[in-house]
Amino acid sequence: MKNATLKKILMASLLGFATSMSAQTIEGFGCTPDLHVEGKNLVDPQGNPVNLHGVMDTPSMWFNSDRWTSWDLGGYVEAACPRAQAYFTKIFDAITDTESGAYCNIFRLHMEPSWLRRDGVKSTGENDMATTYDREKVKLYLEKLFIPIAEDAKAHGLYVIMRPPGVCPEKIRVGDEYQKYLMDVWDIVSSNETIKEYAGWLSIELANEPVQVLDANGNRETDGYWGPAIGSAKTDFFQPIINKIRQNGFTGIIWVPGEGYQSSYESYAKYPINDDNFGYAIHVYSGWYGQYDDKCSAQSFIENMKKQVPHVDSKPIVITECDWSPGNTTDQNFDGSATGKNYGTWATARTSTWGNALKGMMDYYGNFSITLTGTDDYVDMKTYLETGKVQPAFMDKPQPEEACGVACFKWYKEWAQDKIPSCESMVEIPQEPYLGVPAAIPGRIEAENFDLGGNKKAYYDTDRANNGEAYRNEQVDIKPFNGGYKLGWTVKDEWLEYTVNVEKDGTYDWSALVSTDNDQASFHLEMDDQAITEVTQATNTGDWDEMVTVGGSVELKAGEHILKLVVDESFFDIDWIDFKGHNTTDITQNESDEGFEPGIYYLYNILGTKLGEIEITTHTDLEATLRTFAKENTLVILKSQLSGKAYKIMVK
Repeated sequence: MKNATLKKILMASLLGFATSMSAQTIEGFGCTPDLHVEGKNLVDPQGNPVNLHGVMDTPSMWFNSDRWTSWDLGGYVEAACPRAQAYFTKIFDAITDTESGAYCNIFRLHMEPSWLRRDGVKSTGENDMATTYDREKVKLYLEKLFIPIAEDAKAHGLYVIMRPPGVCPEKIRVGDEYQKYLMDVWDIVSSNETIKEYAGWLSIELANEPVQVLDANGNRETDGYWGPAIGSAKTDFFQPIINKIRQNGFTGIIWVPGEGYQSSYESYAKYPINDDNFGYAIHVYSGWYGQYDDKCSAQSFIENMKKQVPHVDSKPIVITECDWSPGNTTDQNFDGSATGKNYGTWATARTSTWGNALKGMMDYYGNFSITLTGTDDYVDMKTYLETGKVQPAFMDKPQPEEACGVACFKWYKEWAQDKIPSCESMVEIPQEPYLGVPAAIPGRIEAENFDLGGNKKAYYDTDRANNGEAYRNEQVDIKPFNGGYKLGWTVKDEWLEYTVNVEKDGTYDWSALVSTDNDQASFHLEMDDQAITEVTQATNTGDWDEMVTVGGSVELKAGEHILKLVVDESFFDIDWIDFKGHNTTDITQNESDEGFEPGIYYLYNILGTKLGEIEITTHTDLEATLRTFAKENTLVILKSQLSGKAYKIMVK
């Protein structure tokens, strides 16, 4: 009788769980400033440690319990995208309803294979994607489905982890078709301009549940078939993929998997991943890490986690799959997790035993994030869709308090009060001139005085550090030079903006002081996002501190504008950009080299593009010199750097 009464009281308490939470929403929860890795932590732009907690899901009719369907449209076809997106909006509404106690701030998005296979191909399971995927469909549905879902997630205050389509075959090998498949998929994703723009809040999980990773010779150095790998195979498999992602310009966090269905990471201690913005993605189910429902403890979890994931206390960790519910354990899944008659979860365990041991381990290390294996492990989607009520999953079961839904409603709210991003860093910083007033044209613009406003707004820089550590505390790379400063470490597709005020309509001569040690480095200028110059080579001086001018002439309109310096090819230094009025009133027709005052002259074609510079002395063979810049019967303009006087000359 006492037990029955206690159960009734407990059930009444649990059924009122959502209501009791409604008045306790946590101020500031649900913003998504850019995150990056520093040591063992994810941190926001202000350096605050961040842990994330949420769910995983995939736009699959089957996985989504047929709550949306598109078979009447032909199945997984482009016309079905809005239906899948509409269902995911409902998921995001539910899992972020803080007034009802739902505190998710991360979502793991599976690039569902059903959308991506070649037409007419018969699938043998999710581990066949290397031979069945259609790369054009990856491009199509990245744009039409996966990015829109990710954008919707962010609009709900969720960070996004994107995982590749499908799961790994049991054995993958360095150089095999599966490595090539992952390389191709992540090449497509990481070269997408939108994905690169979203790198601060969208991260990449390289693979899902590798089992065994073999080296290029098909071997696996280990202390036993299921024992930890001790060779370099995992690093050799994943490092080239990471390198490709970075080469494409994606700067966001990368999550690296291990073996044994993402439970074995030992070899990374000897053969570390080389990257400055990554963590490890692991999976945790009952039976893993030596922790069974009837044999577990927080201390044992802590010790075994350290053995199997050696970097657990030096890199951020995200558990990208985890669930549990009580039942009778009758067998083991193929991965060793306990199975039996439970509430429909992958793993069989209880919160009061295994679940609390898991939480004790996570809290001990303090750098764990987590996404449950599915939305239905966290929130009762069936009830939500029918009634609009948000409540933990499995509330209709005999012991809901022992399943992951109720536990994670409680834990996620607890964690939402600590180690969440600071919304202060989301305050919109207006773009404005660095010196307070627009730079004047004509006049000289120092390259380091780019506008205020931050990365991706007033400038775009591909790494987080100011590599020169000089002048400004921003991501742009600035170094001391000649008592002032100049920009360096320029990388293709980076850009900087300057608010300028053009005095009057007209033609202006522009020049820039640059240096490089290669022949490919180049840039161009834009005004209000319209190109005003051609791509200009930065002259190879062979010495970064030996600077030369390049330039030409441009037509500008009077008034305030945004000048943009765009890096077309990497690696040059730039000190300043200078604009002067273009003197066309005193151009003199000259048929010979008589009457030229000695000095440096700028050489332009008739369109105003700068061809180079020449020095005229009393011994200069001007005709021969001009032929090195222009063809015969070409009209060019020489302009004295000293006096500004210009001469029109026909090269013969």
